Amino acid sequence: MGGSRALAACLGFFATLLIARALPPETLGLWSMAIAVQGIALHFGEAGLRTVATAETARTPRLARVYLRRTVALRLAISSAVIVLASLAAALWTAGDWRLTALLLTSLWPIALQLDWLPLALGRNRLAAGFLLVRPLAFVLLLLAAPMASEPSALARLFLAAWWIAALATWPCVGLLPQPAGSGLGTAALLRTALPIAAGTVASQLLLGLDILLVGARFGPAEAAYYFLASAVLVAGLVAANGLGQTALARMAARAADPALFRAALAADLRLVSGVALGTALAAVGLAPWLLPLAFGPAYAPAAAVLVWLVPWFVLAQATTILQSALTAAREGDRLLAANLWMALAFAAGLAAAWQLETLWAFALARGAAELVRFVALWRLLPSAVRPFKNARGE
Repeated sequence: MGGSRALAACLGFFATLLIARALPPETLGLWSMAIAVQGIALHFGEAGLRTVATAETARTPRLARVYLRRTVALRLAISSAVIVLASLAAALWTAGDWRLTALLLTSLWPIALQLDWLPLALGRNRLAAGFLLVRPLAFVLLLLAAPMASEPSALARLFLAAWWIAALATWPCVGLLPQPAGSGLGTAALLRTALPIAAGTVASQLLLGLDILLVGARFGPAEAAYYFLASAVLVAGLVAANGLGQTALARMAARAADPALFRAALAADLRLVSGVALGTALAAVGLAPWLLPLAFGPAYAPAAAVLVWLVPWFVLAQATTILQSALTAAREGDRLLAANLWMALAFAAGLAAAWQLETLWAFALARGAAELVRFVALWRLLPSAVRPFKNARGE
């Protein structure tokens, strides 16, 4: 899974490179603002159900078909509502291109139909790794085969086509599922379990998108483009933590009955991701000043300065990914929700201050400060029995 996620991140970075080199900063800024809305809406539409379905199917594989039907039905219904509401909101907001945003939002339908979580839940990691590559590979190939010049709507159609290809590719794996035996969590229970997870994923995506939208509204599309590219480079570097978070979720869920094993797995994951985070951050800071203009073009050189201010968020985000997986596996949804509410409050306060300061670095530091608040809250809210690295007093 780690290798596939790394390759997927490379493909995603290459797609961003192709888009940036084809679009001027102002146009890329409009695209980045629309993508930010789509990313936030995606997690509202997912509603935490993908994670719950993965964990519950890993616990009881015989119920895979039951969770498949319920999860897909719920996600399609919720995604449809999100598409309508977000499109209306985009039409009322004058800072971006609402038509482009509405078109990108329809990607929530194929995303809801994508079953890449099934093989992961069933322990078929190679198949899951293959599915992980379909969407970014399809998008890159479509970009190379049908250059979109400077037309964002054509780019959006390629984006949608890649998501539909990825969704359709996963459906043959339904034949691998056993016949259902039992009922499992009902629809209401799935939603209740998913709500805290949804809050966490939405909060994480708000950290990746809301500041881009506000930067575009405050400074214009070109500045949003610089901020978007700096963020995109670091997001590509999160691939290891995201992959580890997914596999750690299934591994810790299977060890939930044994606190000692759970604690050992969590400690190992935190050590690994911390080392990767620090090494990647140092490389990004050192290479950004010459790599970004070389990769994206001289017009995007200002993105390098923004990237440096985003590094604190980048390092902390990798650790919080693991801690959120731990609370999910331990079925501590209320604690996860509380931590993300603290993060949301901190982010809102930070963005308000950044808006008043009128500087890009203030928006970047607001993201990092919010992630720090979430990290501290997650750590303090971990059940004592599974919290690693205790001191002599057991704290």
